[in-house]
Amino acid sequence: MRAWPFLVGATAIAVAAGAGGVAVSWTPADIQYFHDANIAWSEPLPEDVAAIAEKTGMSAAGELIYRASTPAIEDDDDFNQHCAIEGGAVLGCYYQANIYVYAVTDERLAGTVEVTAAHEMLHAAYERLTDDERERVDELVTQAIAAIPADDPVYADLALYPADQLADEWHSRLGTEFADLSPELEQHYARYFDDRAKVVELNVAANAAFRELQAQIDALVAEIDALDPALDARIAAYEAAVADFNSDVDSFNARADSGAFATQEQFDRERNGLVARSNALDAEYAAIDAQITYYNGLVAQLTALDADYADLYSALDSSDDTESVSP
Repeated sequence: MRAWPFLVGATAIAVAAGAGGVAVSWTPADIQYFHDANIAWSEPLPEDVAAIAEKTGMSAAGELIYRASTPAIEDDDDFNQHCAIEGGAVLGCYYQANIYVYAVTDERLAGTVEVTAAHEMLHAAYERLTDDERERVDELVTQAIAAIPADDPVYADLALYPADQLADEWHSRLGTEFADLSPELEQHYARYFDDRAKVVELNVAANAAFRELQAQIDALVAEIDALDPALDARIAAYEAAVADFNSDVDSFNARADSGAFATQEQFDRERNGLVARSNALDAEYAAIDAQITYYNGLVAQLTALDADYADLYSALDSSDDTESVSP
């Protein structure tokens, strides 16, 4: 949900100033600035909330917008009252001109709060753009999106957003998550960040645990997927070999019982061949059993990693009543 801009009129306001009553034209941007400044510096922020501006590399203008949005880092109950939770974890929102950030405390996700706060600041900044500025920024954002690989997970995240919020959301995503943007877009974000690399690096750190777990999960899934058909084929071949062996044993026994062997040498030769085949089948059975044990071990590892991933994700989900425990 997005709040309407503080100013909806575009008409300059004339006010009398000075002893001579000189008319001074104030633009909507001027009024917005003084409105922001009045809120930003009249309402003190908790030290940890205020420190986010420096940690994320915000400029003076970015920090002003951030402070004017009265940012709050909130626990489950308060956060869920301010931010709509609709499918998946919500980390923050810019609602009714205020920034709300979910208090993610898991050390494995350090940096999440800071990146989310900067992300929401950019929503407030986007709201303050004039129509002409927004049109130009939207064009730059569209060009940047075109350069992002089609398999980037950001597309799956953005698919959850209504079409009328995409430009705004992309503006915040690009500004906090992507390095090496076009010079024109970097110039735009320089209004809000003196050192944008800080927030991008925090985002990388905040997602490191997820990326590491996902890489391990992907590797296990690939190995299991490759082993599964090979193991099935090996088991099928073993069962076919056992069936053939049992048929040959039955034939051997029937011929032995009927005295069909002409010599002891023939009997011993065929019997030894069957014994060798039996030993080979026993060895194959042991090898398959070991491979099944290995396969089951991989599945157990995958199950454990899935649980770790779910535990990590629960630390981001304000609607999840379970507690995540850091290792």
